Amino acid sequence: MSVNYKGLQALVIDDFDSFRMTVVKMLEEFGCKHVDSMMTGAQAIKACRAKSYDLVLCDYNLGPGQNGQQILEELRVKGLLKPAAQFFIVSAESSKSIVLAAYDNEPSAYLTKPITAKSLKQRLDRQLRQREEMLPLYQAIEAGDVNAAITEGTSMVRRGVRSAPACQKLLGNLLLESNQLEDAEAIFKQVLEVRPLEWAQVGMARVKKARGDLATADVWLQKIIADSPFCMQAYDELIDSYQRQGKTQEEQEVLEAAVGISPMSILRQTSLAKAASSNNDMAVAAKSYSRSVRLGQHSVHDELENHLQLGRTTAALFSEDEQLASDISREALRALETAAKRFELTAAQKHQTTLLESQMHAYRGDKRRASDMLMELQNTLKEDEGELCLEVQLDLVATLQALDLKDKAEQQLGALIEEYKDDQQALEKIDALMDEPLSELNRRRVSKINGEGIAHYQAKRYQDAVLCFKRAKQLFPRNLGVHLNLVQTLVSEMTEFGRTEASLELCGDSMKRFEAIMNVNHKQFKRFRQLQEMVRKLDRELKD
Repeated sequence: MSVNYKGLQALVIDDFDSFRMTVVKMLEEFGCKHVDSMMTGAQAIKACRAKSYDLVLCDYNLGPGQNGQQILEELRVKGLLKPAAQFFIVSAESSKSIVLAAYDNEPSAYLTKPITAKSLKQRLDRQLRQREEMLPLYQAIEAGDVNAAITEGTSMVRRGVRSAPACQKLLGNLLLESNQLEDAEAIFKQVLEVRPLEWAQVGMARVKKARGDLATADVWLQKIIADSPFCMQAYDELIDSYQRQGKTQEEQEVLEAAVGISPMSILRQTSLAKAASSNNDMAVAAKSYSRSVRLGQHSVHDELENHLQLGRTTAALFSEDEQLASDISREALRALETAAKRFELTAAQKHQTTLLESQMHAYRGDKRRASDMLMELQNTLKEDEGELCLEVQLDLVATLQALDLKDKAEQQLGALIEEYKDDQQALEKIDALMDEPLSELNRRRVSKINGEGIAHYQAKRYQDAVLCFKRAKQLFPRNLGVHLNLVQTLVSEMTEFGRTEASLELCGDSMKRFEAIMNVNHKQFKRFRQLQEMVRKLDRELKD
């Protein structure tokens, strides 16, 4: 079956004139009568708005501005590529991170330079023959007629057309999306009986998830990842499953593994940042938000919230790792200072960027500048006389805390608690600033983890208890009870099995955190002092 290039609308995107013109000439020699060429992503997006292209050949590295992956991202997100369009990424780069990031957006193929006319035509012929054969299926999808697409795809598979594997993959996804689970499962089983293809294995796991059998789906996905560690779809499906189950720690671990393999995926970096932030792992969260902001510079997935969250997580990190926070804070400040140039900010968002900048300067030691920024903002707020949203008020409390204005912070926090006492979602956000959680969800979380830790402690399973209390400490770093439970477990373990510097250091970290606020009237004072003396005694014994 010969390929008819004559009627194709083609687009070549490359910043080097010589290569761009060479590819244009090759396509014309293949028979293309309509070939456009562009140098930049902005030009390419504009061209795709004006015309529907059947074939796009795009270089990965286009110099300043968008790269090939980001162009493909934007075209997909904005619906500027028809289902039948063939998009090829062309590059001299062949690193796994670039290839995997590109495949997240499903290009038709990834072509490595140098390219000859013969090799290019072979690859194009193969894809375009498949496109021609599957055109009725693509047209049904483009028209939004899922039932017609399923009927057409089923017919093509039964006829055994040459493009049957591609049809099966597309058909399986259509059946899943329309909740025809038995038919979807039959398609995936049919494929797997012939070859153990990754997409069919993932499809089977998706069927299990759709039926609510998350445990079995997890087993499938874990095996796929073990056997095929570069199958990014398996990671994404497992992440989604853990998210549905509220397994936030497992979700973060899988995301870290996925990002390690494909670090240039902005969506996974952002997902990792959100998961780590939820787990109160501010080191991972701040670093991931930093990468998201960098990757977002020319991406359609760039979001203001990533810039704000970079500021928040970096500010929170100062209490855990001052050196790392100081390093990241420079980038956080740049992200906040340039946010207005990259986004149209509402009044509330302008307030947030100012407050977060103030926090950065306070923690970096420039409290005068931080105070001036806060004072100027407070004067503006008085003039506006508008009510502040919860997010701005939370950032205000955090800024007051950064400037050691404890009384004002407590007053503002008390007003917030009173205002939102009946709003559980708001209380969950306020919990980040509290010693004891107020929301029912977080009270249950700390109670559950604490309870598991106490059970392990009573059974003298000290290592398991330590893991539980360390997890609770990470989630609720201001909760004194959690810290004291951890210290008590470590003291018991060292008393029975011997002292270690690591355990004593962990005890010391928890005790120092609360030493400044301890007084005889505190309900935990007696227990705190007893444990403090035990830790000091163990420390002396280790040194002796």
